[in-house]
Amino acid sequence: MENEHEIIAKSQSDPQYFVRHYNYYLPQIYSYVFYKVRNTHVAEDIVSDIFYKALKNISEYKNKGFFRAWLFTIARNTVISYYRKNSREILYSYDNDTDYPDPVTVEDIVTAKESSAELLNILASLPSNQQDALLLRYTRDLKIKEIAYILNKSEGAVKSLLHRGLRNLHSELSNSEKSSAIPDRKIAQL
Repeated sequence: MENEHEIIAKSQSDPQYFVRHYNYYLPQIYSYVFYKVRNTHVAEDIVSDIFYKALKNISEYKNKGFFRAWLFTIARNTVISYYRKNSREILYSYDNDTDYPDPVTVEDIVTAKESSAELLNILASLPSNQQDALLLRYTRDLKIKEIAYILNKSEGAVKSLLHRGLRNLHSELSNSEKSSAIPDRKIAQL
């Protein structure tokens, strides 16, 4: 099987090879974008735009071992552009057709949806850089070095963002009236 460097090199001369990157990275990029916009249809449009931009600019990619970080940088910048263009719209309308783990009872379903919505709302209240650092680290499992590349910050600054973001998230959860409705496993998933 070809390694990522070979696929990138072939993608730069033949866009058909980019399909492999698309198939591999689509779930990761979609998940990140969905966390940022929390609307399925908007996320799908943005993700399409992200991969279009990546394919269009693949010839400019310099192979430094940060392809995933390069894609997430495009994703982050595309989400920022979306918000700038649509700043007057309601951007954080929670999309109820999200899939959840299979709960046993109706009460479990309601609790899961309420706690997920609350957690996303609290996360959305954090500063944008803290949101991005937390999402990239704890939902996409990116390394500090990759996050630094994406956010255009030093590794120390990323560690600081993560620390402050977790502290702020914990504080907001503690202050929340319904914080007891959010199971610890939900917080751990972040």
